[in-house]
Amino acid sequence: MEHILLIDTSAEKCQVGLVCDGQLLLALEHNDRQSQAAVINTLIEQLCSQAQFGLNNLSAIAVCSGPGSYTGLRIGMSAAKGFAFSLNKPLILQHKLELLAQQNINLNDNFWFYAILISARDDEFFLAIYDADMQIVHQPIHANTDGVHSLLQKLPPNPLCIIGDALAKKTFGGKVILSSEIDLNFWAGWAARAMHLQDFADLASSIPFYMKEVFIYAPRERGIQQ
Repeated sequence: MEHILLIDTSAEKCQVGLVCDGQLLLALEHNDRQSQAAVINTLIEQLCSQAQFGLNNLSAIAVCSGPGSYTGLRIGMSAAKGFAFSLNKPLILQHKLELLAQQNINLNDNFWFYAILISARDDEFFLAIYDADMQIVHQPIHANTDGVHSLLQKLPPNPLCIIGDALAKKTFGGKVILSSEIDLNFWAGWAARAMHLQDFADLASSIPFYMKEVFIYAPRERGIQQ
């Protein structure tokens, strides 16, 4: 049997799950983004305890690499790489836009195209477009509202499903299906597929899928007399 540990810290909710042969056995979550770093290892320990499962028996570790909160992504990636390194297990990276597309295609396959929108900040979004066979129609990009409108208007006049978070729905209206959280039941099968294909990431060079520049501001000088 193949067992995969799922780790998602890309949003407000921190999620971990244990997968066996493509089926989700157990999942736990923590709803305070500010304390993800403090609870992630404890959450995984609780997961294994409740499932009566030893980490040494894992086949792989899968992590949602982003996009999302910079701090959250670093927490999840650090935890996943730490377990992969210490247990000598392969690492699976899967990004959120792809996972959201996959689970929504499974829920509703009546469309030709699926545009996934995740808000980056006011007037900015992460966007990727897939067809019903999960083929990439447009590679993931970071764009403002006008840029998103322009890309969507260039698509052929076939049925389009737009999937997004609350800000995407507010910006683009009622046609947006509200879906911004990864369903671990769908991710379980997708991670198992990656395991079967041996689609593993390089442990040393793997980084979060930020999709835009990380802005770092110089600290203010303190205690200097003018």
